[in-house]
Amino acid sequence: MKRLILSASIAACSILVWTHPASGAKPNKKQQSPTPAPVAANNASQPDATPLKSELPSPWRTWSDPQGNKIEAAFCSLYGNILTVQTRDGKTVQMYLMNLVPEDRVFAADYMKRQRANSFADDYVKKAAYQIDYLIGSTLVANKQKFNGNATEEQYVRRIYLDAVGRIPTAEESSAFLADKAPDKRAKLVDKLLYSPGYTMHMYNWMGDMLRLKDTFGKGVPAFTFQDWLKDQLHADRPWDSLVRTMLTAQGKVCENGATGFLLYDAQMPLDGVSNLLTTFLGANVACAQCHDHPLADWKQREFYQMAAFFGASDGIDEKMLGAGKKLAKNGGKGTPGLNKGLVQKIASANAYRLEDTNKQHLTFPKDFKGNDSSVKPGAPVTPTLISWSKADAKNPAYKINTANPAQLREEFARWMTHPNNPRFAENIANRVWKKVFGLAVQEPVSDIDDLSKASNPALLAHLATIIKAGRFDLREFQRVLFNSQTYQRAASASPDLEKGPYLFPGPLVRRLTAEQVWDSLVVLSVGPDVDNMILRRGEDEKLMSLPGNSPTAENFKYVIDRLGSSGAAMGGGKKGGGGSEKGLLAEYQGGKPQQRFGMILARASELPQPAAETHFLRLFGQSDRLVADSNTTDGSVPQALMLMNGGASKLITDTNCAAVAAAEKAASTDAKVDSLYLAFLGRKPTDEERPVATQAMTTGLGMSDLAWALVNTREFLFVQ
Repeated sequence: MKRLILSASIAACSILVWTHPASGAKPNKKQQSPTPAPVAANNASQPDATPLKSELPSPWRTWSDPQGNKIEAAFCSLYGNILTVQTRDGKTVQMYLMNLVPEDRVFAADYMKRQRANSFADDYVKKAAYQIDYLIGSTLVANKQKFNGNATEEQYVRRIYLDAVGRIPTAEESSAFLADKAPDKRAKLVDKLLYSPGYTMHMYNWMGDMLRLKDTFGKGVPAFTFQDWLKDQLHADRPWDSLVRTMLTAQGKVCENGATGFLLYDAQMPLDGVSNLLTTFLGANVACAQCHDHPLADWKQREFYQMAAFFGASDGIDEKMLGAGKKLAKNGGKGTPGLNKGLVQKIASANAYRLEDTNKQHLTFPKDFKGNDSSVKPGAPVTPTLISWSKADAKNPAYKINTANPAQLREEFARWMTHPNNPRFAENIANRVWKKVFGLAVQEPVSDIDDLSKASNPALLAHLATIIKAGRFDLREFQRVLFNSQTYQRAASASPDLEKGPYLFPGPLVRRLTAEQVWDSLVVLSVGPDVDNMILRRGEDEKLMSLPGNSPTAENFKYVIDRLGSSGAAMGGGKKGGGGSEKGLLAEYQGGKPQQRFGMILARASELPQPAAETHFLRLFGQSDRLVADSNTTDGSVPQALMLMNGGASKLITDTNCAAVAAAEKAASTDAKVDSLYLAFLGRKPTDEERPVATQAMTTGLGMSDLAWALVNTREFLFVQ
């Protein structure tokens, strides 16, 4: 089946700390549009249109090429000539549509039309987006504020590419949008981008920070299967509730079932893991309650342990497996030649990290219990009990669970958490995605939404939760609504001073690109948009580490070592302290092999080690070390400025092989060359003030690479406006 697989002043910028280009700028009164007058009460109600149609017909098919090669897989997506399918073992495969037999091409094109038709109806998108605008507009009027003016076409096209697919548009993509005169071109571009490969890569980066994706965790155990699994779910547009439920209930070894990776990350500190998942999936501020009653929230230490008890019957580490591996390594493989000590320990750890449920809940209250609760007896077993946020939760159908069977506690907990009526699950993910799109959450911080009345606009947050439920937790469709709102399409605001009051969203915020957005934009400038099709997959090698029968005998370890060697598997993990090596990765890509320049693999951030090495561009620009959720940063620094001015990133842009520069060189006139570079880097043509400066510089010795260098070192390049 291999044939089917995709085989100057324009001057030097000396910014040391990046600041918003909009900071200090006065609003353009001519662009201000009035806040819409309040509409009739019936228009302010939640949209009642049927949001999504019935389930699609079966996507499963045996795909074939003219040579007779076959693969059984389910349709995931079709973008241009690239078809993505998913096999029954969860692996995604990309294929060129033109390499398939005619019947398969017709099926793929037809299924894509059906898939698109099964998304939110256009009428529902308009109603739901209008309600967002209404709720924000009403709040602005009540606070004597106005919406920002409309974003320009140039601002919008760059913004939507960055927010939807995580990179800037190419000069050709910008030009095509700007030249389009269709009145609905923005909505059409949103649909195109949300169904493109870049969308899944961008979502993977966003989730990677939230879910703490790492190449290795614990005792150097590789977690490539977890990464591959998450990519597969995103390619297949798996609903958020289903994805979370699978992570919370997964069984087996991480080297066999990638979905176990989320919980096994904290296998050595399970209570920390419970704290993390409650904060990540519910916005519950529980960290302090692990050790004592929370001083600033209503969470009690007793309540934390009662919630943690739902995981008290689950075991994450097989100590016997670790012991057997340690003993075998210590003996040096006596009687079984060819046993490498390091590999034995790595294989033992990979097989020891596994999730299984027992028939007894083992969690007890700590003997030094510090909570102010006389009903708790230190050291006594904990009864699993769900937290509630109000007295009304007692009648909430989400709370109808059965805790009688310890082996089913995780299942019951996951059912409660992901239930549409859970008091915080929908609100939490809606709040998080809103922040991804607009730069600030409706309720900050996203890790603490226990009291929904503290949101900057409680009615807006409730409406967003309604939309995400109506869309069956489809994050792609939810973002489709956000991107189609007039609020999103307004001019951006500078970062507000929240000490003076809440931000009421007259428009999105100006914000610096994330580390991944900067890197992905540089890679596209250097190589072109084909990098959107190159996917790194390393989980298949990790699966080879599974011991036959889960038996830690010397013979089985020798068998696995030989199997790894014969397959050429590269099982090197990340360096201590975070940051994986890129050596040996080029053979692990689907969809094409990335280029290498100046010692860097030019693939998108989602397709590089997770996280990148500490000295990599991504880490210097604020990529998270993935030790704590939501720990990425967009703070500026001197090393960042130096990297863009004379580091590896500068070399990528000034190199003669840079795709954006090479394309500009082919233009017929100096004006056209300058236009091409401005469109590529900034999504717009030069202003009347910039053009003569640039063209004059071209005639006095400034080259295309010099202009590219100047543009990449502007604040405008680094910010979403």
